[in-house]
Amino acid sequence: MSSRFRIPVIGLTGGIASGKSTVSRIFREKAGIPVIDADQIARDLSKPGGRAASQIEARFGTLDRAELRRKIFSNAVARHELEAILHPLIAEESRRRIDQFAEAGARYAIYEAALLVETGRYGELDGLIVVEAPLEDRITRLMARDNVARELALSMIQAQATDSQREKAATLLIQNDGDLATLEARITPSLLDASLSRQEGN
Repeated sequence: MSSRFRIPVIGLTGGIASGKSTVSRIFREKAGIPVIDADQIARDLSKPGGRAASQIEARFGTLDRAELRRKIFSNAVARHELEAILHPLIAEESRRRIDQFAEAGARYAIYEAALLVETGRYGELDGLIVVEAPLEDRITRLMARDNVARELALSMIQAQATDSQREKAATLLIQNDGDLATLEARITPSLLDASLSRQEGN
């Protein structure tokens, strides 16, 4: 177990539109595992009145998520600047929630975030579950979900780590290449124990 947290915390990540949020929901609802959703924390921090809102608006001139997305996915420097604003605040809020889970008696928690491999933050955790999905499925989901053109959807995918990079960091892989029932059948609480065991064996 990492000395950073009071209970083991297992990372959950995957490329954009790979289905990681669906996987975390299944863990939470089916297995009762508490989840920290870093992306939701970031949204709360970034909305009007959020703790990061003034810094983001001063730097980017907007709090509109669609506009921010266009700016950061076409500009690596801008993306890193946004991360520099958000990540310390996300880490602070995440630790607070982990402490709450520990006090409530949780055996472990899942930390869901998009950029665990890109930032190297997975090294602070006690294991890393990576969700993978076929590229064309991800493009289709992104175009429908975010109402973007195929070119932008592909750029958003390419701005993140590759599948190979995530696989090298993973202690466990989950394939999301079928329907929801197939995915649900693949997810059990024992997967978390398996992920922890593989991390300890490294």
